[in-house]
Amino acid sequence: MRRIRAATAVVAVVGVVVLAGCGASGNDSTSGDAAPAPAAKQGSGSGESAGNAKPQAPTEGKWEAAGGGGNEQPAITRAIIKSGSLAVEGDDVSGMRQKAVAAIGSLEGQVASEDTGSDSDGKITRSNLVLKVPTKSFETAIQRLSDLGKRTQIHQESTDVTEQVVDVASRIESQRASLDRMRALMAKANTIGEIVSVESELTRREADLESLLAKQKNLALQTDLATLTLTLTEKGKPPAITEPKEDKGFVAGLKSGWNAFTAAFTSIATAVGALLPFLVLLAIILVPLWLFRSKLRRRPAALPPSAANSGQ
Repeated sequence: MRRIRAATAVVAVVGVVVLAGCGASGNDSTSGDAAPAPAAKQGSGSGESAGNAKPQAPTEGKWEAAGGGGNEQPAITRAIIKSGSLAVEGDDVSGMRQKAVAAIGSLEGQVASEDTGSDSDGKITRSNLVLKVPTKSFETAIQRLSDLGKRTQIHQESTDVTEQVVDVASRIESQRASLDRMRALMAKANTIGEIVSVESELTRREADLESLLAKQKNLALQTDLATLTLTLTEKGKPPAITEPKEDKGFVAGLKSGWNAFTAAFTSIATAVGALLPFLVLLAIILVPLWLFRSKLRRRPAALPPSAANSGQ
């Protein structure tokens, strides 16, 4: 009986401990789940807090934009030189040419040069036009000219010269500042030597500035006006190729004879130049040998002993 009572007491104690542990964990979990509730309630109850909480991400973005805007360099307009060629064929080359000139004129462009050919009847069969058109209207010009007939060939090319434009502008600014300093030195010069020296340097720098200004103007023209070469041909006929004419008469014969003479002289000179090293080598070997043999021939022959005794 005592053992049964002791076991019952132990079981009761274990049960109480288990229940106490479950209750504690339940309270902890309840308090953990309920903890964020006051914060949520506070956020929904305060309109000012909710307003400050929502725009956090945009505020960071504005800060980055503001920070970037402080260090952001001014935008540089790219300087692009555009050029291209276009070939169009049609039934009426003369009409296409007139329409092309009118289309370029409407875009504030102009015809820089023209080469037109015709047949024996005076009908225009081809026309090559070099056109200058504002760079901003380059693509529009190509589209309008392509509509004149059947486009058979097109080529476009773009060259970025922004770095050159910026470099030239910077050098011009530096050169002008240098000229201002030289003029200030000229005003302070006292002796003739100083005046001559400063004036010489001033002249040189003015020439450099004029060269830079000319280069800047050339770049501006190239970037402002694109170059487009337009070739107009009659439909079904390739561009006419001019065959060289053969010359006849006295002048033609004289020209042919002179060409033959110069060709022969050139061939002889080439042969002599090729043989000259060998001739020099042979001369170095043969000339000493020839001199030695000549010297031997000039020596007098020795008298025999019998002739010498008879003389005595």
